[in-house]
Amino acid sequence: MKRLIMIIDDDAAVRDSLSSVLSTYGYESAACSSARQALREIESARPDCIVLDVRMPEIDGLQMLEMLKRMEGAPPVVIITGHADVPMAVQAMKSGAADFLEKPVVDEDLAASIGAAISENEQTAEEPALIRTMSERFSALTPRERDVAAMVVQGYSSASIAAELSISVRTVDHHRAAILSKMQATSLPQLLRFLLLVPRRGPPAV
Repeated sequence: MKRLIMIIDDDAAVRDSLSSVLSTYGYESAACSSARQALREIESARPDCIVLDVRMPEIDGLQMLEMLKRMEGAPPVVIITGHADVPMAVQAMKSGAADFLEKPVVDEDLAASIGAAISENEQTAEEPALIRTMSERFSALTPRERDVAAMVVQGYSSASIAAELSISVRTVDHHRAAILSKMQATSLPQLLRFLLLVPRRGPPAV
């Protein structure tokens, strides 16, 4: 049986484009033009994953995420966002989104993100072990790297971190590279997922 992906975006062209892309990767799709429509249809459609735009009228992506958190057995959510919305996407990750992708979305990245979100959702029983692993990796960070990691989780840019900590942007980028390496993350969204798994004794500002 094909996996069903629900696309929620107020732009018809984006919905059509994403539906076409997903079909080439063997997914079925159900497109909704608003969060209200999606909330009416989600229970009957029972999607395996949701692709959700951040900026929408009436109910935006963050509000939709909060509503989904209250639903039993809600599917994982992949956020899609414009470049200017990255801090909002970081907030979405903290609210439970599985991943975020910047527009224009790369086909391969979308398919990979959805596949990973579904797989991780089906392996939630392994989360305690994953938390232990991430805590162990986090313990290898230096105090300064932990400061930087905390600000990354809050959505700060390298320039903002540099200004806040009175260090150069180059030094911040060096710390970020070290954090990625020590946490064994290959992307910013994955790093955020890993850092958010660390108990509160980890990143202090989560």
